[in-house]
Amino acid sequence: MVRSDVPKAELAAAQTVAGYKKLALVEQAFRQLKTVQLEMRPVYHKLDRRIRSHVFLCMPAYYLQGHMKQRLAPLFAQNGTEKHRRWSFANVLERLKAIRQERAKLNGIEFDQVTVPQADQQRILQLLKVKL
Repeated sequence: MVRSDVPKAELAAAQTVAGYKKLALVEQAFRQLKTVQLEMRPVYHKLDRRIRSHVFLCMPAYYLQGHMKQRLAPLFAQNGTEKHRRWSFANVLERLKAIRQERAKLNGIEFDQVTVPQADQQRILQLLKVKL
């Protein structure tokens, strides 16, 4: 049961329920902001301007995470369930962290050495539309 103080003439029952359900999306967003992935909390800054900057930087990170999840939807769709589940957003980040680019020097010649992505890493990069 959902109750509202808005008159029925201004807001239909279905709209009231839909608005309440959207509240769950907002709560989920705050949970994601506070988890290990974005680490909005705990904040160890002492100055208000640093706290505001920290929270401000978490917002585009959350936005980027949402877009990444949309692009990775095919990967998550073929995922197993429960204990057989292979892919989570954290797993994807761990696989991407394994890709390295380093500046190498050999016989006086400097060049960039990039890790050759493995098959699963290549699939993630393709879905994200990232080229190395």
